[in-house]
This record gives sequence, C-alpha cells and structure tokens, in this order.
Amino acid sequence: MIDIESLASTWARIVTLPMEAGIQGAFDRETNTIYMASNLTDVQRRCVLAHEVSHAKHRDHGCYGHTTAMERRADTDAARLLINPFEYAAAEVVCDNAIWLARELNVMPYIVHAYREWLCDHPDVLEIANRQTGKKEEYDEWLC
Repeated sequence: MIDIESLASTWARIVTLPMEAGIQGAFDRETNTIYMASNLTDVQRRCVLAHEVSHAKHRDHGCYGHTTAMERRADTDAARLLINPFEYAAAEVVCDNAIWLARELNVMPYIVHAYREWLCDHPDVLEIANRQTGKKEEYDEWLC
C-alpha cells in the first residue's frame, strides 16, 4: 500500500485542523498547503489526501464543486494512486459491489467509482490484470 502521507508531503505542506461540516480537505495554491479535516477516519484521510495531492500536483486554484472536470480528474488521480489493478481484479472476482470493493481495497466508494470510470477508457489495464489473477470472463459492459 502506498504511503500517501509521505507522497503528499513532497507536493505540499499538510495541516490537520477542525473544518466546517461537509469539508474534508482543501488545497491552497498560494501557501502550497493541503488542509485536512481532523475528524476523518484513516480510510477517509487516505482518500481525501490522495485527492488533494492531485490538486497540489496540478497547482489547481479556486472553489471547485463536486462535478467539475478538475474534481473528476482529482478523484481519478486519487483512484489510480490508491487502487492496485491486480488487487482490484482479484477482489472483483469475489464481488462487484462498489461498497464491498471499497472496504476490501481500503478506499471510499467514490474512489471505486472513479476507478471504474477510468477503466472504461483504459480496458487494457483490467484485461492484463485479469489475465494475471486468473479471471477468465471479459469485463462487463455495465461498468461503462
């Protein structure tokens, strides 16, 4: 498993503090700081921090909203950082439910959804992983 705390500290300073309800993290380009809510679980913190690392890496600025292309990119970057394709393929053989997969992969469900969306554009990744893990059937079209 990737050490997201160490990786994040290479991109920005990390500050943990109480935040307004509904705010889990933020990146401030002016101070090169990632702010993290102090009340997050370990899994939430990993996912939010990976998301904010994407903003730091791309030097994003402004209030984003959940549906912007910048936020979707940050979710996708976080998913690719946190999910190992071989572990994903092996887990999906057991169950394809996003909530179960999230628990199994130690991520939040939105990270699984972002990873699945990315896989729609990169089916070769899962095809290779499936060959390595012994999964015989093709990846279902419902995913896309």
